[in-house]
Amino acid sequence: MLFCSSILEEKTAALYLKVADKARPPLVKSFFLHIAYDSKKHSTIFKGLSESVAKPSTKPKECKKRLGQIWRITETLTQEIMSKQRMPEEKMTHLVERLATLEIAMAEEYYTLVQAKTLSFMIKEIKQIYNVNFGKVRHILNAVIRDEERHQMLLATIKKILAKERLKQEDNSPKVKYQSPDSWIRSLPSTS
Repeated sequence: MLFCSSILEEKTAALYLKVADKARPPLVKSFFLHIAYDSKKHSTIFKGLSESVAKPSTKPKECKKRLGQIWRITETLTQEIMSKQRMPEEKMTHLVERLATLEIAMAEEYYTLVQAKTLSFMIKEIKQIYNVNFGKVRHILNAVIRDEERHQMLLATIKKILAKERLKQEDNSPKVKYQSPDSWIRSLPSTS
């Protein structure tokens, strides 16, 4: 699970970097980059944890089966982003909603890991191998979960920013001040 989470977070970081490339408002772009860098950090944490417990025997191809829906969502979103040169604001808003669903699923997956008995065994194994009290591992994983929750809040903020940008663009219609509208009224020429 840890090894697969490491690969998933690496893919997620790449996804957010691609989305940031296509984002227009600078603040939105910076939020996407923030999530990308957090995801890269999570990948590093999970990789270190998985290699500390045992040499990963899982092949990256097996991770698709192990992580199921989260893996498929990430791959689908990545393919969609790669296929587009530009992304209109309304499509970006829809993408943000889908990314929020991904972040919720990831947080739930990690929460399940923290609650699992496996974590207790993993902590004991790390303590035996390195003679270090890794009771803090649970705190580290909880920090990752909090990051995922913060990502959800950032995505909600991005959605609001994009909505305001769209309203601003729609409201940019030219204002016309008519002078002498009475002069517009005249009798139609007769056709007889």
